[in-house]
Amino acid sequence: MSSAARRALVTGASSGIGEATARLLARSGYRVALLARRTAALETIGSEIERAGGQAPLILTCDLTDHTQVESCMAELAEEFGGLDLLVNNAGIGYRARVEELEQTNLQRVFDTNVLGLLWMCKAALPQLRKGVRPVVVNIASVVGRRGIPGQAAYAASKAAVCSIGEALRLEWAQDGIHVSTLNPALTATGFFEAQHNPAGLSDPDTSTAAASIDVAQHVLQLDDRPIPERCLRWKWRLLAVLSVLRPRIADRLLARRLGGGWSPPKV
Repeated sequence: MSSAARRALVTGASSGIGEATARLLARSGYRVALLARRTAALETIGSEIERAGGQAPLILTCDLTDHTQVESCMAELAEEFGGLDLLVNNAGIGYRARVEELEQTNLQRVFDTNVLGLLWMCKAALPQLRKGVRPVVVNIASVVGRRGIPGQAAYAASKAAVCSIGEALRLEWAQDGIHVSTLNPALTATGFFEAQHNPAGLSDPDTSTAAASIDVAQHVLQLDDRPIPERCLRWKWRLLAVLSVLRPRIADRLLARRLGGGWSPPKV
């Protein structure tokens, strides 16, 4: 199947990486479904995609933490698309706080959205992916899913779960010919935690910078063309992840030096 006929669903498509990915896929000839909680934002993006010459996107308003909404949206997609060739699990929430400062409500939202929401979407999308041609799933995780950093234990744990889900799905779905890739943007690449106005430390992918979002979107397009198990977008983070396994104390010292701000590993 040519890219002109490929059917894609992008979650968290109302802003940031999701929006950039949806726009890029549409420009590349994909038929795109946009899924997020904010209907007005999705409709605006959809109208702009049409005016730019793309096919009219399918607008799906959905809270991923509600599995009944997820199933309803997938039923609508099945009726409109008749199958799915690319699923981009991008929707997510960030949470920056020391463990001693964690708040139950915010912590629950992070895991409900980043982990359970992704799992619900994968489960609901599977029948449509089985109908797809060379189906591909790209899960947007994070470099901190492979190497946690201070002040982001909750977010890092949620993204580590996304990495583990990808590893499991690669084997579970291989017999169906479904490729599963994990994409790990670097925090400095996406600007994900740049919003300082939120005292609770809870942030949305809206804070991703435009240029960095486009960069991540281009990697999504590449992974759909040639899926690989996992891609980390910054070599220093790849090295840090390896060091964290082989030489964790060295990795701690390097990271503490990079972060500054009084972070330092205990002396042994």
